[in-house]
Amino acid sequence: MSNIYNPALFVNQERKFLGFQKLLRPETRQAVMLIQATKDMGKTWLAGRMQDHCMETTVNLPAVYIDFRNPKQDHHDFLGLIRLIRQQLDQPAYFNQLNEIINSHSDAPVGAMSGLGLLRQNIVASFNLDEIRTICLDIGINYEELSGETLSARAVSLVAYCQRRQLLTALITRCAELRTRLNWWDGLDAYRPDAPEAAQPSDDAITEDSMGILRTDSAADQTRIERQINDAFFTALAELLVDRAPVVLLIDSYEAVKPDADRWLRQELLPRLRDSQLSDLVIIITGRQTPDLSDLNMSSLLVKTQLEPFDEAIVREYFEEKRKVELGLDWRTILVTSGGVPGALAMMADHAMATTSADDDFFNDL
Repeated sequence: MSNIYNPALFVNQERKFLGFQKLLRPETRQAVMLIQATKDMGKTWLAGRMQDHCMETTVNLPAVYIDFRNPKQDHHDFLGLIRLIRQQLDQPAYFNQLNEIINSHSDAPVGAMSGLGLLRQNIVASFNLDEIRTICLDIGINYEELSGETLSARAVSLVAYCQRRQLLTALITRCAELRTRLNWWDGLDAYRPDAPEAAQPSDDAITEDSMGILRTDSAADQTRIERQINDAFFTALAELLVDRAPVVLLIDSYEAVKPDADRWLRQELLPRLRDSQLSDLVIIITGRQTPDLSDLNMSSLLVKTQLEPFDEAIVREYFEEKRKVELGLDWRTILVTSGGVPGALAMMADHAMATTSADDDFFNDL
């Protein structure tokens, strides 16, 4: 059975699909659906149906699909997952600050950190949260629109917010007035009020991730860098959710998750969802096993379900209406032989179609 979702062949899981659509409604309290089933029960196809729905023109929701069985996806640790999610969301303007931070701590070429990265670092080093609130008031920004709880996360959000709304000149000017000892325009001369028009940066200027490997000197250094990267990533995701909610994260084949990736899901992603820091994020997790999240105290956000084998009516619909094949057996026999397992039924249909369409004219006169 192909793992590529084919809408023409989709049967039987309409109730689960309707449940997914219910999760997308703003009034629905639950935000995480756990779908557990044995091999070949159609978990990947159902996830494909959900992703296909998000891509429909009338829906147009950002959706990410992570398959822990897929060796072509880098999902083995926190940074691989962050990069994978960022890539599939395809909203690069939201992740400029994240990329600045990754580049500053990786084996990127010297000078990879731009002036915007230095601006963020200077804000963190120079102001506390109350002072950042005052700066927002001074330049006409609602502080509550910024995301993140830590000083670093708020600084990332502030710079990204100002960049998207053409307020960087006002922000840099005010910071320079408050902390005169620093060169706030380092690498940012194009944003000066008197800068030549030709030097003005593009509104949609994008900072690229150099895709380097993180450089760390110790376990403590690793922890510090991971915290900065996670804060920047979730700040960007929260801002994207404000503008494009809901966002859907489809996680398939959970039973194959690596320990570091599982730790990130449990310690970084899901707690933020539980604590309302990622409002309107919808997560679907499928697998032969699904995570036990009882230690996270988020049962009110969970929907747990399983996939059932096809019954006789669905078997008949699948063969007659979807696959257009006849096996020469009664439906009860097909059901018993296959166990109602979608993967087994697909193999039977594939075999029947191959046999029917086989070109054996060469042997007809023998």
